[in-house]
Amino acid sequence: MTIAVSVMVLPSRLLNIAVRVMALLAAVATVLVLFANTNLSGIFRFQITLLASILVASAIFTLRRPGKTFHIDISGIGQIRLTQYSGVSIPYKNTGMPLDGSSGKLVHLCPDSILWPHLMLLRLKTDQGGILSIPVSNDSLDVSDFAQLLVACKWIAAQPAPRRIND
Repeated sequence: MTIAVSVMVLPSRLLNIAVRVMALLAAVATVLVLFANTNLSGIFRFQITLLASILVASAIFTLRRPGKTFHIDISGIGQIRLTQYSGVSIPYKNTGMPLDGSSGKLVHLCPDSILWPHLMLLRLKTDQGGILSIPVSNDSLDVSDFAQLLVACKWIAAQPAPRRIND
């Protein structure tokens, strides 16, 4: 059995909905704190309003950014190649056209990556030392692709870290 897998990770719709709900609840909290007839002190109202406003602003800026699509190739020996696409859409993915992953970066799975059965937060380190965090949920790709990616990442995480010459 091989761990080789090639998947296209799309932006998560569930994460997008969760951010929108968070922004809505923060906006409702702001309105209730400011205009409801409660016995809260002025400073407490100000603190809640400030926190809720920061949440709403961060949610708005998060939703305005276009989602990123990633192509993850894992070879049979556990080497990961990551290619980022900005304009790839679902219809392009479903055409069956092969994607050229040769322009991608070689990355390594960090030990602090989260590998749960329904959610993965892949923390990938580039050779230059940069760290990329890619949230992968069940709705980011097909169920079988998610399972294959999860198994491959767990296999890579279980391998001993390669030793450097100076170690």
